[in-house]
Amino acid sequence: MYRFIESICCKNGRPQLLKLHQQRLKRTFQTYFSDSMPHDLRHIFEHVSSDTKYKCRVEYDATNIDIDFIPYINPRVNSLQVIVDDEINYDFKSADRSGLTDLFNRRKEADDIMIIKNGRITDSYFANLAFYDGIDWWTPKFPLLNGVKRQNLLDTGSIKEKDVFVDELGDFQTISLINAMNDLGDLTVSTSDVMV
Repeated sequence: MYRFIESICCKNGRPQLLKLHQQRLKRTFQTYFSDSMPHDLRHIFEHVSSDTKYKCRVEYDATNIDIDFIPYINPRVNSLQVIVDDEINYDFKSADRSGLTDLFNRRKEADDIMIIKNGRITDSYFANLAFYDGIDWWTPKFPLLNGVKRQNLLDTGSIKEKDVFVDELGDFQTISLINAMNDLGDLTVSTSDVMV
């Protein structure tokens, strides 16, 4: 049976962006488990109290749910390797990340990858991307996965969408890796540190 994950940031005992996580889980159920009632993520946080930043990893299928709370430390990412794959798909946050891992393993000396699909920049191995041009932050219009942090930043107007191509990297100064655990600007890479 298919297994899926939600990685939820928990700060000061409070889950962040829980409504967006629940919406994504519900979409996953509509596609893969349409005969089942979606899990309610609110119940897993009833007894969490800590001032530490935690990653709450929720792995689930139609009937089972496994939960781990892991103290979170931001990874170090100083460089990105461009990897082209026109066939890669990751529309839903599946626990099976083997296709992404195969691409990640081709990164040479870089810390992470920048995945190109059909000529367009999409995501890194573990995050959506946002590009700063000196005025605005832009995120690729067609990510592999529409992350909850990406959607939140779009909803609040903090980032905008557009097609971003590798040959346009010179138009930008900085790349931010964004996901449920990392806000805009938490993890940044200079565009000069992208290995094409």
